[in-house]
Amino acid sequence: MILQSKTVGHGSFMQRSSQTHRPLLSSALRQATQAPHLRQLGACPCPQQKVYRHRAVQSRAYQFKQGPDVPERGIAALTYLLPLLDALPYGRYVFMQFPFIARAMAPLAPVAYIYNSVPFLPFLLFIGVYSFIVNNQSMGRFIRYNAMQAVLLDVLLIIPSVLMGSVLRPPEGGAALQLYESGLNTIFLFVAVSVAYGMGSCAVGQTPRLPLVADAADKQVRGDGPSGF
Repeated sequence: MILQSKTVGHGSFMQRSSQTHRPLLSSALRQATQAPHLRQLGACPCPQQKVYRHRAVQSRAYQFKQGPDVPERGIAALTYLLPLLDALPYGRYVFMQFPFIARAMAPLAPVAYIYNSVPFLPFLLFIGVYSFIVNNQSMGRFIRYNAMQAVLLDVLLIIPSVLMGSVLRPPEGGAALQLYESGLNTIFLFVAVSVAYGMGSCAVGQTPRLPLVADAADKQVRGDGPSGF
């Protein structure tokens, strides 16, 4: 009897104790879950980040579509081959000093051979780019502007070409030869870097502004074509 009464008394005490501590436990849990650091853990930002990332990708894709079409980019980039082919003879000392640049230009060797072997071909290509691309109002301003920059780069090469052909002769040696080599290297590197920048910008749909020729190209190319920038 004494054991049974103790058991009944202990059971009733545990029941009252659980009933008494249950509100306290639930209140403590509720306060704990409202703590700032636990709220941050509970609110996973992953879905929201995925939404923002998806919207950013859509925005970049929309801007890509709004730019020049892929054929326009290709035509605009190809026009820069005109000054690059005319600048290759100025790079002979660069090619000897830096063979990796010569290897980079090696794919242009067959094109350069045809370009320099066919009589009047450089002049005909120059006239063709200026007449049928720059002055062609049916083409977009993106193509015409880049073609005009390529033409102006080619025009800049006329001055050293005339000087080398009629006035300046390769020196025998000494400081004069070093100055001569530095001049040729500067001309080639300027044109090569400008062409690389122009082609790369056209490939991604951006409008390059090359030094010495960008402002003149703006003045020459007036009016927007059907897909101007």
